[in-house]
Amino acid sequence: MCKNQRLACLMFADDVLLFSKGDTTSMMLLLQSFSTFSKASGLKISPAKSNAYFRGVPDHIKTDILKISGFVEGVLPFKYLGMPIQTTRLKISDCACLIEKICARILNYGARKFSYAGRLVLIKSVLNTLHSYWASMFVLPKGIIKSIEAICRNFLWENGTEYRRVPLVAWDKICKPKEEGGLGLKDQEVWNKAMVGRLVNWIAEKRDSIWVQWVQCNYLRGRDWFEYNPSTNSSWVWRRICKVKQDLAQGFVDGVWVVQPTGYTPSGCYEWLRNASPSACWSKVVWNSWAFPKHQFMGWLVAHEAMNTMDKLITYGMDVDACCTLCGQADESLAHLFFDCQYSRRVMQAMQQITGCSFPMAIDFMWWANRGGAVVQKGVQVALFLGAIYAIWFQRNKCRNEMVLMHPRQVVLQLNDSMKARVRGRGRENLSAYDVSWLCHKNLM
Repeated sequence: MCKNQRLACLMFADDVLLFSKGDTTSMMLLLQSFSTFSKASGLKISPAKSNAYFRGVPDHIKTDILKISGFVEGVLPFKYLGMPIQTTRLKISDCACLIEKICARILNYGARKFSYAGRLVLIKSVLNTLHSYWASMFVLPKGIIKSIEAICRNFLWENGTEYRRVPLVAWDKICKPKEEGGLGLKDQEVWNKAMVGRLVNWIAEKRDSIWVQWVQCNYLRGRDWFEYNPSTNSSWVWRRICKVKQDLAQGFVDGVWVVQPTGYTPSGCYEWLRNASPSACWSKVVWNSWAFPKHQFMGWLVAHEAMNTMDKLITYGMDVDACCTLCGQADESLAHLFFDCQYSRRVMQAMQQITGCSFPMAIDFMWWANRGGAVVQKGVQVALFLGAIYAIWFQRNKCRNEMVLMHPRQVVLQLNDSMKARVRGRGRENLSAYDVSWLCHKNLM
């Protein structure tokens, strides 16, 4: 709203109504409308929960409105449905409650020992949704967006709000679709722009809403939306919406969003705005639906060569013994740990003996991607391969921290039992007779 606009704002419990004349006539019409609504619904205004907020209204009109309505004058800024309502620009301090909510949710879950995959699910389903409503209404300050991303990053790698080590994978890689080698998280700055873009689209299509009508009456006044430029005395929120409009202008033709045939959606706009990357050839192998989520995540780390093996820790300047924790016969690198180490070879060989499945003795996701065969069989074999990688890393850490190491055959038997349970959990309904016969033959059902 313009700073010089004469405006009265009244908040009635769960709604906010704006009218631009700011006189007693408008107040009387408003109260008559509420009276009619009250008679029809049985709902009444609660004066104790209602306040009147004014902006640029003369004192004598303000006094008359308060006397007629019986409300108390509120003081700006205030919060409505958890959102800050104010005439100044949105500052980082105004969004502090948003950061506090995210941190509180993390600390609530932090006491539990989640795997990387579990934390990823929480970030997607909980943390990102906490600020989605804010992002749909305001262009959030960049400082707040960076803070939200930092909290999510720290929680992913450390299961807390602080992380003082080098992240295993850069955040910009994480914020890519799984098909492009990422984890499917969203770039919060781009997502914020796509969410605010809904308001731009509502104005463009002249949606039947009070807010759009108010914008048309007070700002556009018959002018073309995409030719309109806000005045310098317009509010900060309105200027930010107009800035988003300029960023999305190429996606509109004659006021119609043409990027998606089904119309504007924030997810479609996000895909249009973000910088796409080439597809990762190994993505379908790593994110195989037969594998457990924690095994998938471990395979994703291996594909990025992001494991903190001894050789990598030395490059970080850490004073550690480079010798392999499992065999003690060579320096520990990614290739050695999973395939050249005697312990790892025995795990892989036991896996092949028990299941009858052959695996490449190298980190070769392309071998799996190019391999033919039945879908179910290939999926189960990939799941076993990823499970073996996870088990080797788990045993390496347990040996390093607790000096305990499980026999390779016992490791494989546990993986085999887990795979049986997963196959049985999926049921036989979606399996062909040939797949069922193969799974039974491999002792996996």
